Amino acid sequence: MKLATTVRTTSIALALASLSGIASAANYNYVEGGFLYRDTYGNDDAGFRVGGSVALAAPLAAYGEFSSNDRLDQFSAGAVFHQPINSELDWFAGGGLEYVDVGPQDDLGFGLRGGLRWTPLKAFEVTPELRYFDAVGDGRVSFRVGGVYAFSPPFALTAAVQGGDDDRVEVGVRWNFGT
Repeated sequence: MKLATTVRTTSIALALASLSGIASAANYNYVEGGFLYRDTYGNDDAGFRVGGSVALAAPLAAYGEFSSNDRLDQFSAGAVFHQPINSELDWFAGGGLEYVDVGPQDDLGFGLRGGLRWTPLKAFEVTPELRYFDAVGDGRVSFRVGGVYAFSPPFALTAAVQGGDDDRVEVGVRWNFGT
């Protein structure tokens, strides 16, 4: 009985936060890129990653990401629904298409992602998320934690660690545009 009450209370709080008109805690207009070290499909090596997001009609944002290392290229494109919980915390969930080219195989599949964007300080953001993609005959689930440090209003340093079926470490820079 107590669990049901907690779930109901949390659901009501999230619904009220979604309708309250609180501004998003995070900026969904950015372009980023940098170094990538990835271990998936039995290969581990360095490469690069570029990605970004564009705010569409609130509460939707489009995303795109391309990563490449010696034997693996992956392109992701889709959309996420996002809502603020409070002035420091947004939740998001969405999905899209995943194109994977690994060795002699290539495939178009789908991906899902969801998580939180938390900005405890104006210059710092933490993004824990769960990612799933299904291509080249199997599904891959990973947990990711990203961090962003804004050293000037439009520019930031980025870092992420991802583990599970798609292990990776990333460092790079981000350019924020718009609001």
